[in-house]
Amino acid sequence: MDGVAWIREAFDAYCVTFARGVSVPELVRRMGLDPERILPSVSADEALRLARDEGPVARLGTGNGWAFAVESASAEGTDRRTLRRVSRGTDAVMVLDSGTPPYWFVHARDGEIASDFEPGVEAEQIGGADPSFLVPAMREAGMLLPDGTADPGDWEPERRILTVAERVFSLDLPRTAIEGGSLPAVVLV
Repeated sequence: MDGVAWIREAFDAYCVTFARGVSVPELVRRMGLDPERILPSVSADEALRLARDEGPVARLGTGNGWAFAVESASAEGTDRRTLRRVSRGTDAVMVLDSGTPPYWFVHARDGEIASDFEPGVEAEQIGGADPSFLVPAMREAGMLLPDGTADPGDWEPERRILTVAERVFSLDLPRTAIEGGSLPAVVLV
């Protein structure tokens, strides 16, 4: 397993949407797109060219029981309505690094936002229907101090978000395939 923390080294900005236990075509359908539009083999460079010419692109795959959609030049996955739809009957996770703050994490469960946060929030400021779910992992990762306040000296918020995602959800992205290989992809418009 490669985990997900490596992605911050590979891309200046990214948005990744994960859905547990669904196929890639099903993820695409839940994102509101036609699975027939999936392109079978797209490299990272080709995805950037497609994004310039046709609109936002997500490269697709599976890892450790989760389907994923990786956007390296857009953030369509941040749409809450889409994330709720993706999570129906399962869990969905979205992590965002826009290149500059904000960094963002959202967990949706069975059609509702269970928790969402950006670095620097205190435990009581975490949004969603089940905000306390992530607090232990956030403490363990160093995002929150034992009293639930944010660590003012946290200089690695992106790494800590990815650490929480790995530990709580066992998320995994195949590094070799994403960085240097070809994956199925879909234009998101």
